[in-house]
Amino acid sequence: MTVATNTPTAIWTATLGQLEMLVTRANYDTWLRDTVGLRHDDDRFVVGAQSDFATEWLATRLRPLIAKTLARVLGHAIDVAFEVVRPTTLDAPVLLSEPDGATEVPQFLRRSVAPPALNPALTFEAFVVGEENALAFEAARRAVQQPGATNPLTLIGPCGLGKTHLLQAIGHAAWAQGLSVIYAPAERFGNDYARARDNGYEQFRNRYRNVDVLLIDDIQFFEGRPGFQEAFFHAFNDLHAAGKQIAVSCDRAPSQLTGIMEPLRSRLQWGLVADLQRPAFETRQAILRAKSLRHALRLPDEALDLIAERCCPTVRELEGYLNRVLAYVPLVGGKVTREIIERALSPLAPVPQREETPTPSPDEIVAAVCRRTGAQPGDLRGRSRSRDVAYARHLAMYVLKEDGRKSVAEIGRLLGNRDHSTVLAGIQRIALEQTTRPETRADVAAVRAAVSAAPGDAAVAVAV
Repeated sequence: MTVATNTPTAIWTATLGQLEMLVTRANYDTWLRDTVGLRHDDDRFVVGAQSDFATEWLATRLRPLIAKTLARVLGHAIDVAFEVVRPTTLDAPVLLSEPDGATEVPQFLRRSVAPPALNPALTFEAFVVGEENALAFEAARRAVQQPGATNPLTLIGPCGLGKTHLLQAIGHAAWAQGLSVIYAPAERFGNDYARARDNGYEQFRNRYRNVDVLLIDDIQFFEGRPGFQEAFFHAFNDLHAAGKQIAVSCDRAPSQLTGIMEPLRSRLQWGLVADLQRPAFETRQAILRAKSLRHALRLPDEALDLIAERCCPTVRELEGYLNRVLAYVPLVGGKVTREIIERALSPLAPVPQREETPTPSPDEIVAAVCRRTGAQPGDLRGRSRSRDVAYARHLAMYVLKEDGRKSVAEIGRLLGNRDHSTVLAGIQRIALEQTTRPETRADVAAVRAAVSAAPGDAAVAVAV
C-alpha cells in the first residue's frame, strides 16, 4: 500500500490508520493519537510528539512496529525518528513548515486561555495504563474529547494510585484545546469559599462557575462541612446545566460518603464512577520503567523487575523504592545485584505480622455465597437478571473484592466476563446496603464467617 500524496502529514495519517488496528486502544490514545508527521526524506521519517517522555516511549517500545507500518505505507523500508514538538508562542497558533507549504499545528499546541495551576509532570503521556486503571484512564480521556458527555466523572480509590494524576492530566489536555480549567483540592475550594464570605462572594462565584472544566480533588474533605457542600452543590448545578465538564476524586465511592448531603451525593453518582486499583506486577514493571527514564542513572530491566516484585500498595511507595535504590547503588560502587537491592530496601520492608488469616479463594467465596442465598455457581456466571440471582451475584462481587482481594477485572472474568462498570455497580450496591439494610449486613457477615470457618472446604466450585 502506498499513499497518493507524499506529504509527511498524509503519510503519517495513513500510517496512524493502520497502527490504530495494531495496538491497544489505550496505547493508541496515549502515545499515537496526537503525534504528527514532521519531515520525510528518502530513508528517514520524523514523527513529532508532545513531550520528551512520549518520544522516549515511542522510540523504545513502538519504533519497530512504526517502521514496519511506515514501510507498508510507503512501499519501501525506512528509518523512523522522533522529535518533541513545542509551541513557540503561547498567544497564537503555530505553523509548522513542510516542503509543499504550511500545515496548522495540532490542537494540543494551541493556547488561548490562561494556564491552570497544574504539575507539568502529571499528563496523560506520563500515566502508565494497566488493567487496574484502564477504565479510569479511558474515562478521563473521554472527558477531554467529549466534555460534558460523561458528567460528572468521579475517580475513586485509595491514596497514591493516580487519581490526582488523572485529574491534572484532564486539566492539561483540556487547556491545550483552549478550554478554561480550574483545578483545586477540595480544601482549597473550601478555603476560597470561607474567604469569599468575608471579601465578597461574586469573585468566588465567577471563578468556580464560569469555567469549562472544573476539577476538584479529594472530595471527601467536604464531609461534615455543610457550607462547603452547599457552595460546591450550586457550582455543580450551574456547570452541569451549561454542559461543562466536572471531574472529582474521592478515596471511596460516593455512596459511602456518609457526611455528604444526599442531593450532592446523588449528583456525584450521576455520571461515571471509575475506580483505580492497586497495581499488579506487570503494571508495577511498566511504572518503574517509565519513571526510570527520568533519572540519569539507568537500572537494568532485571533490577527493575526485582523492585517490582515487592508488593507495595501504592504507586508513590513504588517510586520511593526506586528512588532509594537509585540513591543507594552509587554508594556501593555502582553494582546492581539482588543482594544490593534487598539491602537498599530492607528498611522499607513491612514489619512481619503474626499469622494472618489466608486470603479465601474465589471457589470458597462463591460456594459460601451460594450456600447462603440458594443460588448456583452457574447462576452467578449466567445472564439471569432475576432479583435473587442479581443480589447473590452482587454479594459475591463484594466479598471477592473486599475479602478475596480480587481486582474488578478479575471479578468480571470470574463471574461470566462482566464489564468493569457492572462489577463496580454491584460492589457499590452491597456497600451501600450494608449501611441501610440489616439483611445485607447479615448476609455479608454470614458469608465471611463461612469462608473463615472452613477454608479450602468449598462444597460448590466456580470455574476460574
